[in-house]
Amino acid sequence: MRISTFTTYYIGSTDMSNLQSTLQKLQMQLDTQKRVVNPSDDPVAASQILQLSQSNGRNDQFITNNKSVESTLAISETAIGNSINVMRSLKELAVQAGGGGLSVTQLQSMQVQVTQYFNQLVANANTTDGIGTYLFGGNKDNAPPFTADSALNTTYNGDTGQRLVEISSSRRIPTNEVGSQVFGNTPASSSPTALFDSVKAFHDLLGQNPKPANFATQLTTIMGNMDAASQNLVNAQASIGSRRKENEDTQNTAEDATLQYKSAISNLQDLDLPQTISDFSLTQASLQYSQLTFNKITSLSLFNYIS
Repeated sequence: MRISTFTTYYIGSTDMSNLQSTLQKLQMQLDTQKRVVNPSDDPVAASQILQLSQSNGRNDQFITNNKSVESTLAISETAIGNSINVMRSLKELAVQAGGGGLSVTQLQSMQVQVTQYFNQLVANANTTDGIGTYLFGGNKDNAPPFTADSALNTTYNGDTGQRLVEISSSRRIPTNEVGSQVFGNTPASSSPTALFDSVKAFHDLLGQNPKPANFATQLTTIMGNMDAASQNLVNAQASIGSRRKENEDTQNTAEDATLQYKSAISNLQDLDLPQTISDFSLTQASLQYSQLTFNKITSLSLFNYIS
């Protein structure tokens, strides 16, 4: 069968072009250490890798959110824990004050301690997350939620909103606290500053001169109010602890999912390095042989045989 010069050129150039394309693909795989570099390398695998990568990216964002939530809740829980300790100290002072036998001067000295404890409580209630965001003001997080004057009159400047952070595809969790619920609104008082009001009442009672005849009765009422306010703190602490546990469990699940996503992507994308090196060497040799053969064939001419 006679083969035309055009056909010879076409077959030879096509063969070399295919080998060059294959060699380029293998070289890119070796450079990137990936089996699928372009979607055309394996369209089905490329589509699956894209979906897995997107899912993993979203999962990574959840983990970032988990860490942020844990940091914020931990700070809030510490502030509330400190407040609980302060209220215990105040309760001890109240018990001492009610024991009888203390002079007005001694009670006024105790009043100084109460003022110090009061200031600690206000500082705890105005805790920030470390970057200036107040944690107990609801959605009003750019200014101190509680302000107090020299007479220990306290005002709540926050609102009742809570910021929700997405920690999974199906769960958003509150990361801040409503100060009026944590430090106020007890069964005995609907005031958003009930805790501070009870401490102020104790402070003012200690400073009365002469000591009032119904001192014991007033003190009993104050101690009951402080107990109710302390219980609010305990309830808030428990709520935060519950959210921290849920957030931790969710983060653990997300981290497990990350490993699964990476494993699935690796199975689709990882390069069989020894096999690819072998294919590269074989393709390179084939291309060199094809080029040599093509050059010899295309150089043939009738004049080569005329002496």
